[in-house]
Amino acid sequence: FQFEGSINVLTQMMVDPATTEKRGGAKSLPLRRGEILDVIQFTNQEQILCRNSQGRYGYVPQAVMLPL
Repeated sequence: FQFEGSINVLTQMMVDPATTEKRGGAKSLPLRRGEILDVIQFTNQEQILCRNSQGRYGYVPQAVMLPL
């Protein structure tokens, strides 16, 4: 997944430690429990565009994210 445009980190959020770890898909970011992600864009009520510590971008379900 390539993100084009200017990158503005809105906030950081944590993947819920109780969630199931998931592999990433074509546009989904792999999920690791307790991982801190940079929030780039709140795309809709269900998904957030995030960047992980490896610099990869992808969509994450908002339901598994916790505020810091």
